Amino acid sequence: MQYIDKHLQECLARLGLSSNECQIIPTNCEGIRSLLRTQTNKLKDKPEKVPGVYIFIDVNRVIYIGEANNIARRVGNEHCKARIGASEGVARFLMYLLNEVCVRSNEWTRLSVVNREEYVVKNILIPIITKSTILIITCPQLKDSDPRHKLEKCLIEELKPILQT
Repeated sequence: MQYIDKHLQECLARLGLSSNECQIIPTNCEGIRSLLRTQTNKLKDKPEKVPGVYIFIDVNRVIYIGEANNIARRVGNEHCKARIGASEGVARFLMYLLNEVCVRSNEWTRLSVVNREEYVVKNILIPIITKSTILIITCPQLKDSDPRHKLEKCLIEELKPILQT
């Protein structure tokens, strides 16, 4: 994590974002779901949008980096639920795990197409995604998409996530 923190601090500094104003929150899919439920309950079923950048980490390997104007929705409802059609990140996870899907083909080949997708999502994708650590970076300046995109790009260049290189 020191390697990730070092590059994160460098990118924040390079973009003129004060690390004192930013929150860096390590969490996981359950933590994101809790954040989503908390935001929804506070605002009477109208979730608060928390913009920022997120990093998926497996052990000490950076897997994927993304940005969103609503992290709880993007990560909690799309990535953590492994919604293939809703998320480029999930499609990349699927491609990354393609070998695993093929090795386990005897488990799903006799299923219908719909049931195959459901099986692969439930038994292969979700277990990998949910065991990942997710680092959330939020700053007041990240409400605007330009600094968010620049921070995402800087982090991708520095950390070289396995699903984006």
